[in-house]
Amino acid sequence: MKPINEGRGEGEVQPLLNSDYQYSKPSFRNRSKYNIIVLGLSFCILFSAFSPTQELQTTINKNLGSDSLAVLYAFLSVTNFISPFVILKLGERLSLIVGTLTYSAYIAANIKVTIPTLYGASVLLGIGGAILWTAQGSFVIQCSTESTIGANTGLFFALFQINQIIGNLGTAALIDKAGLQNEVLFLIFLGVSLLSILGFAILGKPVKVNDKGQIVEKENQTMSIRDRLLSTIVLFKDRPIQLLVAPLLYSGISQSFFFGVFPQLLGKEWIGYVMAVFGFCDAAGSMIMGKLSDIFGRKILVVFSTVFCISGTVLCILLDRLVSTQSERIPYYFIVAALLGLADAGFNTQLYALIGVIYPKKGEAAAGVFKFVQSTATAAAFVYGPYATLFDNVIIVGSLVILSCVLFMFADNFSKRVSIDELTV
Repeated sequence: MKPINEGRGEGEVQPLLNSDYQYSKPSFRNRSKYNIIVLGLSFCILFSAFSPTQELQTTINKNLGSDSLAVLYAFLSVTNFISPFVILKLGERLSLIVGTLTYSAYIAANIKVTIPTLYGASVLLGIGGAILWTAQGSFVIQCSTESTIGANTGLFFALFQINQIIGNLGTAALIDKAGLQNEVLFLIFLGVSLLSILGFAILGKPVKVNDKGQIVEKENQTMSIRDRLLSTIVLFKDRPIQLLVAPLLYSGISQSFFFGVFPQLLGKEWIGYVMAVFGFCDAAGSMIMGKLSDIFGRKILVVFSTVFCISGTVLCILLDRLVSTQSERIPYYFIVAALLGLADAGFNTQLYALIGVIYPKKGEAAAGVFKFVQSTATAAAFVYGPYATLFDNVIIVGSLVILSCVLFMFADNFSKRVSIDELTV
């Protein structure tokens, strides 16, 4: 039998595992920062078209719009169980493109609204949205190490949330200044959404490494769809995921409040301007909090985010009860939008960062669980939203954000267990 090191220089030892190799400097297109920036800008373009489409649903289409969003998030929730398998088969880049096409289909269904086409597009987008967001989460984790996940998540969400500024100011200008009809407005949104495909097409193929520059292999990619489904479901047995159920539920229900309940208070003529402030604070907050989390930790930022959320939602109630006219409320709604934008930035960046640190080898499955719980909550909120009062919605969001803050503190302790992937059965 030949010695293992025969034919090599003295003292040279062949690594036994792929993770023993030091990863050489990647090409420009495969660098993490390049891919995070391109990913964030592509999402910004796509959601510059979709965000105002979603916000206008409850204003233009009333209950039909709320119902279509409930159907959308219900299917998004269920599809998250199989979306990790789709990502592994197609890869993140192609999955992002497929998901984008379903967003474009939903926007197109609003050009001339009929009940069958809007509901059908909602089902399609629910499936495609799960694929898109699971691919996004997996891709960000792929581009990050434990020491950069906070900054990378913050950078992505900062670029992504600029869509709220572009989309809402653009919508306000098109409606108020140009006086465009709904059909023309959604045709423009459709064209913008399709442009994002160009960004996804130029993404690279970054290799996952740890802080030591060693390659981190993904889980077995030859698993059957049944085993892949079970590997996603089994994550619910993990204590970190169990602790994060409430924060993820809050993340989903708050989306309904931010983009369903709050916009209805503004009126069509002000929705674009006020939500642009929400987007600016969300984008700036994501960048700042993502970076600060790598310095000061995630817990303190979640506390601040909780305070912002409670302040913004309670201010909504006070305005509704104490200020009699809409014209007097509007200036204060800009303050509400800023507070809610900062709250959204804090929870989004810290939840994604924490899950990325705890499950570095299970990016697809972890992102699938994240979006399943979040979208289930969002779907439920869009169902009960039209029947709940503003006070009811504020109580639900406020109670859940406090519980979420407390449970997040305990879940964050698991980020120090570097072998959590190996602990999952």
